[in-house]
Amino acid sequence: MTRQELTDKLLKPLKGKRKVLIIAHENPDPDSIAAAYGLKFLFRKAAGVTAVIAYSGIIGRAENRAMVKMLDIDLVPLAKINPRNYSIVAVVDCQPHTGNLNLPKGVFPNIIIDHHPVRKTSLKADYHDLPRDVGSTSTVITQYLRTLGIEPDRKVATALYYGIKSDTRDLGRQSTDDDIRASIYLFPHILQKKLSRIEHPELPRQYFQELNAVLTNTLLYGEVVVARVEVMSWPEMIGEFADELIQMEGVRWCMCYGRHNGSLLFSIRAKRTNDMAGVLAHKIATGIGKGGGHETFAAGKIDVVQALKKVKDPEDILVKRFLKEVNPKGMDPVRLINHDKEPPRDRALPVNGNP
Repeated sequence: MTRQELTDKLLKPLKGKRKVLIIAHENPDPDSIAAAYGLKFLFRKAAGVTAVIAYSGIIGRAENRAMVKMLDIDLVPLAKINPRNYSIVAVVDCQPHTGNLNLPKGVFPNIIIDHHPVRKTSLKADYHDLPRDVGSTSTVITQYLRTLGIEPDRKVATALYYGIKSDTRDLGRQSTDDDIRASIYLFPHILQKKLSRIEHPELPRQYFQELNAVLTNTLLYGEVVVARVEVMSWPEMIGEFADELIQMEGVRWCMCYGRHNGSLLFSIRAKRTNDMAGVLAHKIATGIGKGGGHETFAAGKIDVVQALKKVKDPEDILVKRFLKEVNPKGMDPVRLINHDKEPPRDRALPVNGNP
């Protein structure tokens, strides 16, 4: 089906409807927020329908909070509304039964737009657009706007641009030509100063305290990094710390994990595109939780109470399964930071050109 045919089909369920709900995934990231914001804009411009955007969990990461504030994105906690009261329910950047979409029992989306691996259940939706050749859902929404000849306003363009940029790590992580074309199209419309403030927000002291705790708990198994996040102000920090640690020289795999509100969360990062991090996340969570993702980045969630009915220690099982897959040589762990040793002292810098 062509992009034009998909776009035309997307608008058909909206005819005669006035109560439309758009749901981002739990603890929404910039791509999910932007896709929801862009879809709301599209519905209003193309069909004259005003939609409500809802989310579950927390918007805690400084960049995400700045994005919502700077671009005036109106989001409603899902707990405060009843999806059954809406004639159309659309979900973006997620799919049912993946562990990051909270819907009441008996409610199934009419519209599903997502760029993650396809779940068979999603094919039952009245409308589904689940491309495998894009690096972000924001790219898909941008394609709709272009196909319809609708020019995004500057706030919508900035959100979609940042959604693409964030999910593809500046078009360097599993981006495609479609992502590049969408970014080029959006760039002339974005609010440069607002984007800069979103990307470089002030960070609370607690962030650095938690970063210090993570580095202290980081273990190296050769080219594999495992870090337990003891303190977590918001769940997105799991992925943020994983993004940082995978950049370490000589590291191929990274997993960060920790508990938040009764769930054991984990994020996996890989440096090689053929490592299939999403497949690994699904495998190590099998039987105790849910996991999935892409070739180089993935995540998962385990309900601790439910998992304890099956295993004695979910955390221990998770780490052992991960290491079994990525540490075949069985290397022993070494702490990234050894507090028993004095840190190396650099030679004093020369003053006025003299050593």
